[in-house]
Amino acid sequence: MTGVLLLTQHGGVGISPDSIYYISASHSLMAGNGFMQFDDSPFVLFPLIYPSFLALIEYIFRTDIVVLAPYINACLFGVTIFLSSSMLEKMKLLKWVKWIILLLIALSAGLLEIYTMLWSETLFITEIIIFIWCCFYYFKNSTLKNLWGVACIAALAADTRLAGVTVIITGGLLIVLSRELKGIKKWNHFFIYSLVSSSLLTINLVRNFLVATSFTGARQKGDTPILMNVKYFGEVIGDWFSLSKISNFSPLFFGLIFIFLLSAISIYRYSKKIEHNSFEKISACFTWVYLMFMLLSATFSKYEAINNRLLAPFFIPVLFTVGFYSISFIEWVKKPKLKYLISTLIALAGFFIIYNYYNGVVTTHQQNKEGGIGGYGEDDWLYSDLLLSVQKDSSCFIQGIPVYANASHAVYFYTKRHLSILPETKHVKQLQEFYELPQNILIWLTNEDNPAIETLDAIKIHKNLTVIKQYKDGFIFLCTPK
Repeated sequence: MTGVLLLTQHGGVGISPDSIYYISASHSLMAGNGFMQFDDSPFVLFPLIYPSFLALIEYIFRTDIVVLAPYINACLFGVTIFLSSSMLEKMKLLKWVKWIILLLIALSAGLLEIYTMLWSETLFITEIIIFIWCCFYYFKNSTLKNLWGVACIAALAADTRLAGVTVIITGGLLIVLSRELKGIKKWNHFFIYSLVSSSLLTINLVRNFLVATSFTGARQKGDTPILMNVKYFGEVIGDWFSLSKISNFSPLFFGLIFIFLLSAISIYRYSKKIEHNSFEKISACFTWVYLMFMLLSATFSKYEAINNRLLAPFFIPVLFTVGFYSISFIEWVKKPKLKYLISTLIALAGFFIIYNYYNGVVTTHQQNKEGGIGGYGEDDWLYSDLLLSVQKDSSCFIQGIPVYANASHAVYFYTKRHLSILPETKHVKQLQEFYELPQNILIWLTNEDNPAIETLDAIKIHKNLTVIKQYKDGFIFLCTPK
């Protein structure tokens, strides 16, 4: 908790374009307008639980969600650490291994990156840890009451992030593969779990189609080969375990080895009937399912390259899995001297990673103190000449003609004025409609660097741009077709 508050001390949490979608949907819900986003279109790009969560917090505390965000994230991170610590106390791990894992969670640069931003992963990660707890109790005592607990948290996770379908899949897979559940009871429980866990996401997707004729917004087919995605995965995991600091480190080779070992060990343990209906098995199952989902979805659907943000939700399960398998390997070794040597090497590796994590937190704190966390909350945006002026004089919004911006997320964040998003070059139809508008206002901020949209020179080919006002960091244009 302290780490999150320390890193957000200057300027609060980081605000990205995704954050603006969540904030605007939350504000719309608070205003009684349903789930709408800042460009007055239905909120369909992301699931509905996170903006609902933000609106609920804002309603309870009657304070702007951006002001509350550092404390919300700190509390969520604190709950995550507490629940992880409680799990470690129940796992069959050596004491020093438990402390290493707990310190890795608390000091993780990957997790702190998430919990210092206004992102849905902050809630999603906590939900995953609660899901693992619920699974633990369910497989310990497979009652309908405990099944409902697993199914309900899975439903919430799946409607917090689309990647939450991995939580649904994990629960279903564990039920099907369980040797304690037998006959009609197993399949009754599987049916109930499937129905309840998928309910919120199903309702969300149907709602999206009804209001926008699209289930999840405009999505493109993937163009990244699976081996490239494995390489990206290897880079992230290599950073987590400080392996990228080793010379000649190959992220592709490491990624392939990690996937192979995880799959092989899981299959071996199941085939040998080595049952662990506990945190270790549940974590390992979720780790494998989440990994496969991310690799396949990144291959068949186009979005940002696999990075820390996308993989952070399974950071803690990965630590549990690696920690448990490492101890199992130590116990498998029979020679005392070799066992001691391996234990020492694992401990040294753990402390080396913790040392790197600590240095990373110190460095990040120094950077954040100077200008804030990256995103629209940075000082460059906070003291923007154009945005400060539009905050005081918003007459460009009340002329009855559409307003566009090359940084529409930032304009909404600082003015709370609704405006249209300048279409990306890949959306040819929407871009042509923009060019054919008889009149519109264009707010252009020179400190926004977005290669996905048209340059100002390209827009000038299609539009006459008349300067209404000029600022140190941008312009406000009146646009008419040529």
